[in-house]
Amino acid sequence: MSLIEAMTMAAGLVYLVLLAWQARSGWPWRLALGLLGIVWLLAADSLLWLALGLVAAALALWHRYRPLPALGALDGQWLRRRTRHLLLLCWGLVTLQYGLHVWQLGQGTVPWLVRPDVVDGFLPIAGGLGLRAWLGQGLADPHHPAATVTVLVLSLSALLLGRAFCAWFCPLGLAGEWLHGLRSRLLPGEWIPPRWLDVVLRGQKFLVLAFLLFIVLIAVPSAALPGYFTSPYHQAADMKMGAFFFNLTLISGLCLGWVLLLTATFRQGFCRYLCPYGAWLALLGLLTPLRIRRDAARCLRSAGHDCDKCSRACPSRIQVHQLIAVRSLECTSCLSCVAACPRRVYALHLGTQGRRLAPRQLLGLLCLLLLVLPLLAYGLLGIWVSQTPIPDRYELLQRLPWLSH
Repeated sequence: MSLIEAMTMAAGLVYLVLLAWQARSGWPWRLALGLLGIVWLLAADSLLWLALGLVAAALALWHRYRPLPALGALDGQWLRRRTRHLLLLCWGLVTLQYGLHVWQLGQGTVPWLVRPDVVDGFLPIAGGLGLRAWLGQGLADPHHPAATVTVLVLSLSALLLGRAFCAWFCPLGLAGEWLHGLRSRLLPGEWIPPRWLDVVLRGQKFLVLAFLLFIVLIAVPSAALPGYFTSPYHQAADMKMGAFFFNLTLISGLCLGWVLLLTATFRQGFCRYLCPYGAWLALLGLLTPLRIRRDAARCLRSAGHDCDKCSRACPSRIQVHQLIAVRSLECTSCLSCVAACPRRVYALHLGTQGRRLAPRQLLGLLCLLLLVLPLLAYGLLGIWVSQTPIPDRYELLQRLPWLSH
């Protein structure tokens, strides 16, 4: 595990501790604080202790010059923006570290930067096959275990929280918004495709998902999984993925160009039209009881006002003002509609029929699922760090252009 990965996990744990500490009335919150402490003591090693110290020192320094506000006083959209910016910064540092690691490996020297295993999160096939082997045969993938953990925690988050990962954690979504914003500055205007074209374009991500599911569930027989995990192609899957986009051929160049075109042209173009992870989370999210819900009795429309602020604020173009509970595959629980609802009304909320979930609580659940569970996988189960030796990776890098299934 790299220091950036450790600091990200430590930051998620610190947020959970602060959330429990600021709402510590009653035994449930005391129990939550105790459990978080036990989790850390069981899972932490020297690197994680260092990461925790760095995160705590950064917060203490911040608090000295600008006191930290109570979490309950934070605006939900501000909290979401800052979380995404922080995670995008972490991903940028991880990308730089991984690039330097591979470059040093290609020079024939032992990299002085460790390989950040979180890059395996971009290997959905490796993760899906690893999860299938783990659940079905008790077999752990030694080369890309972080991919298995990533697919598992993302699937769990979708079952419980829908597509909240897309709006609160995903770095590609934020980068796509920046690219779209740059296009809007150069060529002003919000471009919305006709309904028929929008349906066709949205079908792309489900076609890609269907192809990935075919490979994961059908193309590789169960008996062949142990042999596949030892194959050179699988061991070098992360480098093959990087080479596909950074060593452009005609096919990869066309693919990348199409991705950039849709992302820049339409708001949330990548998330809405291309991302297979988003399609998978959307399908699993149909099972979650958490929805954006509209209280018709409180809504201004019940008093005769033609209010549609929630729908105009929705980046996914969902007509929230016409619904009681949002069940769209495109809803990411970004809470933009909730924030746009007039403050005196509070007609919208995220939650079940009997319970509301505040933005800070939604972020806490995401941290628990997407940061603390990988921490447990790393510290208690030893499932995170790739076991591929450096000499083997060097040899695989030399053979990379000739590796195939």
